[in-house]
Amino acid sequence: MMKRSLLLCGALALTAISCADWTIGSGRASGMGRAGLALPGDYIYSGRLNPAMYGLAPSAARFQFPRFSFRTQSISLSDLSDYFGDIDQGGLDANQLATIARALGDEKFEFGAGGGLGFLANGFALDFNGDALVAGLPNTDLRNWVSSGAQGNVPVNSRLDAYGLGGYQIGIGYGRRLNTPGNMDLSVGVRVKVVRSYYTHRFADANSIQNNTAGALAPEMNGNDILDESGIGLDLGFVSSASKDQGFFFGATIENLIEPRTTFNATDPLLQNSVIRPYQRTFNTGFGYVAPGSVVFAADFVDMFNGASSQEFRAGAELMAGSIALRGGYESRSGFTLGVGLGGFNLAFGGNSSGLLSYALRF
Repeated sequence: MMKRSLLLCGALALTAISCADWTIGSGRASGMGRAGLALPGDYIYSGRLNPAMYGLAPSAARFQFPRFSFRTQSISLSDLSDYFGDIDQGGLDANQLATIARALGDEKFEFGAGGGLGFLANGFALDFNGDALVAGLPNTDLRNWVSSGAQGNVPVNSRLDAYGLGGYQIGIGYGRRLNTPGNMDLSVGVRVKVVRSYYTHRFADANSIQNNTAGALAPEMNGNDILDESGIGLDLGFVSSASKDQGFFFGATIENLIEPRTTFNATDPLLQNSVIRPYQRTFNTGFGYVAPGSVVFAADFVDMFNGASSQEFRAGAELMAGSIALRGGYESRSGFTLGVGLGGFNLAFGGNSSGLLSYALRF
């Protein structure tokens, strides 16, 4: 039954190849619908989901395999090389926006990439993570015109808004397991993160698209190609369990208990004022089960009160087949995931590797 369920997750994930999302390295949660804030093991990665996990980890020093993640939605790899710019312009080439609008303006598109490293010893953790996302949002007039063949004059109200959002964080965490009365012990952890975020916004209107001229910076950019902000945040986590590595685990986190002050005043595609907040406070809870044999389960409820507009249910499972870990999962916002692991190295497909940034750009 478990093998059949994992194969079903895999088949459903592969049907979403037009929205390809690959994660190389990282933790097993990526292949399990990103569920795992109450699941032990894979401590460097799971500690970023819930810093209390650092208190469950063995004391020996360990390094995380470097993570690389890549996401595309409604855009091909050849499109990336043909149309998009370098990091100095936030990934947006102003001279190509009109061409992008004609070629890709029939629907929303996204691409993102990220990477990470981590180290853990004696309950202390140090990690580095960086992610970036570019999103293109064509309005209805442009979508209809491109869908009908992009022939003739461009409708006067057509517009493509292109946003870039990225940043990095350096995290320092510590977790400790406390002996408490009764059968269940409590692990508590904190993670302090130094954050820097970047934002850009350009647009191509009907005149630009018709005459194939360069796109313009949005008003909030004040003539700057990129805006950047820095801040410090803090995550707090708890895990309750009778064992460090088997049985039932119950977890809760307050992500961004202290919110990094990295916000940007923005205009949305309807020219209304908005605020981009990459790091908002969320209250999350989760459940994990590690069977004595070769099966684990996890389920998380993220952003329980929807304060960051990112409320989501995540669930996943892992089955060990010899030395190979087979994984499947589901995210209520992003669909099914599939993963495999061997000797501490993990590969995952599906889901949303740039989820945090995608939520921040939802207008």
